Amino acid sequence: MLPVPALLTPGKLTTSDLWRLLFYAAGVLAVILLAVFWSVRVAALHDHLADSQKQLALYAAHVTGELAKYQAIPALLATNQRVRKVLEQPQNLSARQALNEYFDQGVQTSQALAIYLMDRAGVTQAASNWSAEERSFIGKNFAYRPYFQQALQGDSGRYFALGTTSAVRGYYFSEPVYQLGQVIGVVVVKLDISVLEQRWRGARQQVFVTDADGVVFIATQPDWLYRTWLPLNAKERHQIRQSQRYPGQTLPPMSKQIAGQFKTARLVQIADNQTHDYLHVQQPMLTDDWQLHVLNPLDRVDNRAWQAVWVALAICGIGLLGATLVWQRQQYHARARQVLEQAHHQLEQRVQTRTADLQHEVEERQRAETALRAAQDKLIQTAKLAMLGQLSASIAHELNQPLSAIRSYAGNAQLLLQRDAPAAAAANLTEITQLVERMTRISAQLKQFARKSSGACVPVSLSAAIQMSTRLWQRETEQAGVTLQVADTNLQVMADSTRLEQVLVNLIGNALQALVAAHTPHPRITIQVQQDQGLCYVTVSDNGPGIPEAQLTQIFDPFFTTRQAGLGLGLAISQQIIEHTGGTLTVAQSTSGGATFTFSIPLA
Repeated sequence: MLPVPALLTPGKLTTSDLWRLLFYAAGVLAVILLAVFWSVRVAALHDHLADSQKQLALYAAHVTGELAKYQAIPALLATNQRVRKVLEQPQNLSARQALNEYFDQGVQTSQALAIYLMDRAGVTQAASNWSAEERSFIGKNFAYRPYFQQALQGDSGRYFALGTTSAVRGYYFSEPVYQLGQVIGVVVVKLDISVLEQRWRGARQQVFVTDADGVVFIATQPDWLYRTWLPLNAKERHQIRQSQRYPGQTLPPMSKQIAGQFKTARLVQIADNQTHDYLHVQQPMLTDDWQLHVLNPLDRVDNRAWQAVWVALAICGIGLLGATLVWQRQQYHARARQVLEQAHHQLEQRVQTRTADLQHEVEERQRAETALRAAQDKLIQTAKLAMLGQLSASIAHELNQPLSAIRSYAGNAQLLLQRDAPAAAAANLTEITQLVERMTRISAQLKQFARKSSGACVPVSLSAAIQMSTRLWQRETEQAGVTLQVADTNLQVMADSTRLEQVLVNLIGNALQALVAAHTPHPRITIQVQQDQGLCYVTVSDNGPGIPEAQLTQIFDPFFTTRQAGLGLGLAISQQIIEHTGGTLTVAQSTSGGATFTFSIPLA
C-alpha cells in the first residue's frame, strides 16, 4: 500500500483544505487537457496537410491530363486539306458545308463542346454547331479573344472564358492555319470545362480553380462560381470587362476569413449558409497562370483532438477515482478496505481492457492510413505516366506542322532560284531556319521526360522493333487465341525506334481488336517483310472481317473510327510518322478476307 500524504490522512482534512485540493486538481487537469488537445490537434493537422497536398497533386494531374487530351487536335486539324480549302475558296458553299459536318463528327467523337474555323478577320467560316440557329458560331466575329490573337501571331493559343454566344464555360485551344508561310486562318477547339467539376463532386474536399485575376471558374461548390478569392480593384474589373471573359457576371468576393497559418497551408473560415473551417492549400498550374485550390474540412481534425481530450479526461477521472479509493481505504476498517480493494481491482481490469481496445483501434487506423497513402502514391504515379504518354503524342503531332511548312518553303525556294530571284529565295531559307529552330525547341521538350524519343532517323533493327511490338500484345493474343506469324528478318531501316514501335503496336492492336470483336474462327495476324529499290515494305494483315470499301478512303482521317471508344487518331498519327521517315502507309483488303496495312520505310 502506498503511503498517504499528511493532507489526506484521516482527521486532518478540513473544509478549506478540501477546496484548496479541488482548486489545484482542477488547474492541473485543465493544463493536461489543454496540452493533450493542442498536441493531438497539431499532429492531426500534420496528417491533414500531407493528405491535402497529395489530393492537390492528384487534382492537378487530372486537370493537366484532361487538357492534354485535346491540345493536339487543333494542330492536326490545321493541316487538314478541308480546312485550307474553305479558307482558300470562301465562296465554295459545298466545301464549307462539308467542313461543318466534318467538325460536327469531330465533336461527337472527341466530346468537345465545339470546333470552328475563323479567317484572318476573326469571322467564323465553319463550325460544328452550324445547325443551331441562335447558338451557331457561323458569321460571328471573335477577333477580340486572346486565343485568336495568339494564333494570328503564329503561336498555339490557350484561353478560358465564358462563351458570349452559348454562355457556357469553355477552355479554348487554337492553332494557326498556314499557306506559304502566312497565317490565313485559325482553327479552335472548345472543351467543356464543367466535366472536371462533375468528376470531382462527391469528395470530402472542396476544390476550385482561379484564373490570373483570382476569379473562380471551376468549383465543386456551385455557389462559388464567378466569385473572387481576393477582392478586385476598379482597374482589374475594367480589364475583365474589356476581355468579355465573364459577360454578365458581377464577380463578388468570397465570404472568407483567414483564421491562421499552419506551415505552407492556411486555416480558412468560409461563410455560406453557415460557417465552415478548412485547411487551405494551393499550387500554380503549369499553364495559363491558374491556381488550383483544395479546401480540406477540419471537422476530422477537431473530432480527433476532442476525442483525445475525452480519453485523457476519462483517464484523469479514473486516476482521481483511484486516489479517492485510496483515501477512502484509510477511513474504513479492514473489511471495508478489502471490499474496496476488490472493486478497485475490477476497475483496473476494465481500464486495461478498454486501453487495449483503444490501442487496437489506433493500430487499425494507422494500417488503414498506410494503405491509403500507398494507394494515393500509386495513383499519382499512374497519372504522371499517362501524362508522359499524352505529351509525347502531342509533340509528335506538333512536329507535322513545321515539316509541312518547310516542304512548302523549300519548293518555293527552288522555283525562285529558277526565276533568278535569290533575295526572295533567301527569305524563304530564313523562314526554313526559323521553323527548324522551332522544331528543335519542340524536340528539346522530350528531354524532360524519361525514355522519350529524339525524333532522329537512325539505323534501327527492324527485327528488334517487331519483337518489342509483338511482345507488348503477347498476353492479349494468347488470351484471344490469335496466331501471330512474324517474318524473320535482319534488315535495318532508317527510323526512330520508339516511333516505329508505336506504328507497329497500333497496327497489331487494330488487327487484334477487329479479330476479337468479330469472333473470327482460327484468328491469325501475319507480319511480312520485303525489300525493293532501297525501301523496306512491312505488311500487317489479318483474316478478320476486313474494312468496307466505302471506308477505305476515310480510314486515315482524324476522328474517323469504327469503334465506340477512342478519338480515331491512331492511324492518322501512324501515317504521319511513316511519312516523316520518307515512306507511305496504305490499306487494302487482304486475300484471306481481312485488312492489310503496308508501310514502306527507307533501308539503312
